[in-house]
Amino acid sequence: MKRNYLHVTMTLGMVLSLTLGFNAYNVQAASDRQTDIKQNLSNNPQLTNNNKQQDVVVKRIKATEKQIETLQKNVMDKQSKLDESQEKSRWLNKEINRLTRQINAREKLLKKRLRSIYINGGVISYLDVLLGAESFGNFLDRLFALKVIYENDQKLLTAQENDKKHQVSKRISLTKEQRKLQNGLADLRKLERDLLNEKADQRSELALLRKEASKIKEKEMNKEETEITKAQTREVNKQSPSIEIKKLSMSRSAFINPTKGYISSGFGKRSFGNSFHPGIDIANSEGTPVKAAADGIVFRAYRSSSYGNTVMLSHKINGRLYTTVYAHLNAYNVSTGERVAQSQVIGGMGNTGESFGSHLHFELYIGPWTPPPHKGAVNPANYIQ
Repeated sequence: MKRNYLHVTMTLGMVLSLTLGFNAYNVQAASDRQTDIKQNLSNNPQLTNNNKQQDVVVKRIKATEKQIETLQKNVMDKQSKLDESQEKSRWLNKEINRLTRQINAREKLLKKRLRSIYINGGVISYLDVLLGAESFGNFLDRLFALKVIYENDQKLLTAQENDKKHQVSKRISLTKEQRKLQNGLADLRKLERDLLNEKADQRSELALLRKEASKIKEKEMNKEETEITKAQTREVNKQSPSIEIKKLSMSRSAFINPTKGYISSGFGKRSFGNSFHPGIDIANSEGTPVKAAADGIVFRAYRSSSYGNTVMLSHKINGRLYTTVYAHLNAYNVSTGERVAQSQVIGGMGNTGESFGSHLHFELYIGPWTPPPHKGAVNPANYIQ
């Protein structure tokens, strides 16, 4: 009994050790493979140069936008000051109108006084007033009265002169301030227009660069599509007998759901952009395991600019070729030419390539994979169990 117990313990230990070692090997192999992919990923020199130029233009656009933002604040500040000046202008105009009325009223009074002095003989009339005094006391009263009249006349003349000066000074000051603000505002608005035009030119330049980049990418995509087609043909021809699944058991479907999650985008014509979606998108958290939908051969495992980390499998079921595509993976742990079994984990859900949010883009073809418009692509939801 003791001997049997030791035998079982040793056996379990060996199995555990082998399992852990195998898993560690797979993890390390997957890590090394991803490192190799990143290192060996060849960049198109034209596209690299184009992207650098785009970065430069984008930086210039951002700098221009900051200048425009600062300038618009200055324009608003100038406009606010101009509004204050106009408010001040209204007040000054009221003050000028008040001074004008006061000056005009005083002018009439002065004209009357001059006329009175002229009619009464001017200085002689003052002497007559003084000499006509009946007593010394009356003389002093008359002298004081004349002094008050003279001082009032002098004050009237001085006030009139001062009011006229203030009127002219305020008009000049107001005109200068308004002209200065209006000129400053006009200069700022001109600079703003120039910067907006510069920004428009920069955006046009960026649009041209992006158009050029699209052409380069399209060329690269055509090259990539040719390589995919050749790779699939090569692997299928090379391993055709070994990937044949001649008969499926009653308990097993041809294709299973490759991952857990919800369908965030269905197969077919999209409601936006009028484009065709050749597969289904299954959304879940990043790293969610992605499994082979059926037994098959990996004919392509690589990093695509559009699909991101991608695995493509060929399946031959009852003499018919099928293809499945698993795109936007965060990583994959299989390599080209490797045979995989249904339910085998081939990678993890991710957000690589042209992707928005963590999901698996899953395609299924009756026949080989085909480039856009993806003839042969079928709705995977109709085939997976």
